[in-house]
Amino acid sequence: MMKLNKHRDLDLYKIKSNTRDKVQPEVIKFDLAEIKKHFEDSIKDIEEQFKTIDLLESKDKEKIDYILRSQIVFLGGSLDFYFHEITQFGIMQMYDEIWQETKPYKNINIKLGTILDVLKGERDDSWFIEFINYEYSKISLISYDSIEKAMNMIGLHMYQIANKIYNYEIDRKERVTKLKERMNRLCERRNSIAHQFDMFHENAEKKPIHINTVREFIEDAKEIVDVVNELMLEHDIVKR
Repeated sequence: MMKLNKHRDLDLYKIKSNTRDKVQPEVIKFDLAEIKKHFEDSIKDIEEQFKTIDLLESKDKEKIDYILRSQIVFLGGSLDFYFHEITQFGIMQMYDEIWQETKPYKNINIKLGTILDVLKGERDDSWFIEFINYEYSKISLISYDSIEKAMNMIGLHMYQIANKIYNYEIDRKERVTKLKERMNRLCERRNSIAHQFDMFHENAEKKPIHINTVREFIEDAKEIVDVVNELMLEHDIVKR
């Protein structure tokens, strides 16, 4: 019969316990300028990779293509994170009674178990931002439809973004359609890389990729974020 090593078992328990009991970081309320800077810092890191591409010789096409694909994935992630922060900001503005509440905000579902300690007076006001942060961290905000839903939650609308981007140059319906196409193009390519390694299902060959495509995606993302930030600032002034 094998003899158990009690000391070894205790060490293993400590390791497992330490892994399981990691402290959750405190949720910080960032303002609009800080949120925009988070996005800009991410974009700067992504654009830095163009320098690496410049250093590689043209014969290293496989390496270059790998970098280009990684840039698209990171770009999708930076846009996703930006819209998470913007949505959380807007929700907290309503919770703090600074902005007028929207219908989707009023319909947020909260389980009793989440607010039980609050009802008993055992928790402070920080519970709500923690709840919103957790709930929205599970949602992907890259596709047009998911972002539209998040913007509706905080009282913004996609036609407002489209109007500012296209500056009334084309029909209103067409503005929104063009914006949707641009946003979903990035989302679809990001998903193709992240989930199918950017391969065609038909023959398992890699989809062609060009540096100009990546640059275009980056410029699209920057323009959308600039407009959303502008609208958020206007919205913040009006709703106060």
